[in-house]
Amino acid sequence: MSAIESKSEPPDSRHSTEPHTTESIDAECFLEVISDTYARNILTALADRPTAAATLAEELDASRPTVYRRLNSLESAGLIESTVALDADGHHRKRFHAVVDSANLTFDSSGIEITALS
Repeated sequence: MSAIESKSEPPDSRHSTEPHTTESIDAECFLEVISDTYARNILTALADRPTAAATLAEELDASRPTVYRRLNSLESAGLIESTVALDADGHHRKRFHAVVDSANLTFDSSGIEITALS
């Protein structure tokens, strides 16, 4: 996935006072990633809080390799990002978080366009 265009929009008065950013994203990549049940479940879990892959695997009752493959796909698609945090025990943990709040799909004679709101 690649962001084709980014722009700021006025805030939605129902939610936040911060401006939102919209990005036009690669429709084929988005649809391929989001068609996977595990990827959708991971994206839903990450909407609430940043989470480590091992925690996601446990919460979603999925194997770690399955979770890591979906995390890689979601990150490549630009739907999530990762950060490294230092735990109290001194270990470095990679945590993933959603960077897209919603997506709008439009289609017409020129094709399909998906716009992500962050």
